Amino acid sequence: MIAFIHIHKTGGTTLQWILRSTLGPRYCEVRPLAIPPAFQQIPWLAPATLADLAYTQALYPELEGIGGHHIQPHIPLHEAYPGLQYFTFMRDPLKMRASMYQHGINTLGEANCVFAAWRQEEQSQNRQTKMIAGTADVHKAIDIIQQQEIFVGLTERFNESLLLLKVMVANNLNIAYKRMNVAEGETAAKRLLASEQGRAMLREGNEADHALYEFVQHEWYPRYQQAYGRSLAEDVTRYQEKLRQFGHRPVSLAFMSKPRLFKLLLLLDMAPYNGRNVTLALLKKYLLYRSKMQLDRTLGTPIFAR
Repeated sequence: MIAFIHIHKTGGTTLQWILRSTLGPRYCEVRPLAIPPAFQQIPWLAPATLADLAYTQALYPELEGIGGHHIQPHIPLHEAYPGLQYFTFMRDPLKMRASMYQHGINTLGEANCVFAAWRQEEQSQNRQTKMIAGTADVHKAIDIIQQQEIFVGLTERFNESLLLLKVMVANNLNIAYKRMNVAEGETAAKRLLASEQGRAMLREGNEADHALYEFVQHEWYPRYQQAYGRSLAEDVTRYQEKLRQFGHRPVSLAFMSKPRLFKLLLLLDMAPYNGRNVTLALLKKYLLYRSKMQLDRTLGTPIFAR
């Protein structure tokens, strides 16, 4: 079984659609049945537990892939599921943190998301490290990546990373996708990244992510490039030429910040995704998984998920 660790603002939404397109109803974005007290204010960061995965598998008996923000490898899901293969994508921490801040503005409004206050919040700091290690401990994160042989792609080398992922981890993945052209205009994220002061403030309090990214970029990711062999650059070029035939999908930044509208846009034009698989995956997610989870939350958590 493959397990996608969806770190925020790293291109993971495209990975989710690729997984739905490939696996259909055999793929599930896992959610915790219960949110621990420590995550009540930031429920999107709560890790899924072994009990949550057992609950998911009861509803998905042919489960082949799991993913989402709640899949975090510091929770030993692999101990109950031998052979579980984790993978994730990471991004330049300056760009990733700026994008996180922009998302906060898009969601709350600039008046309610002031950068000076936002960057002091625990949830804004070292997000990539915490989603691997459960804490801002870069050494623990590196140990987990190495011990569990987690494939880590780079958002800055997105197409190359997808090709490596397919060849090294999941050969059955259909990695065809349509590129999004986001009309951003001038944004707070761009302003921060354009100034030395802004970049310095983005770096401050985010040191673990910078150290982790350095390790992945210079030590871990090159292992996959070397293992692929000399034809990598040529194969990436062919892959990118194939993607060009699908064209681009223009979409505004405001539209992208509304997930349901974003999904509707893709459902109206699924190419090049497998429409049948995507439809079945989403129907099972909303009609079975989420509705059953809501019912169990209302009636009380099932015994095996306590």
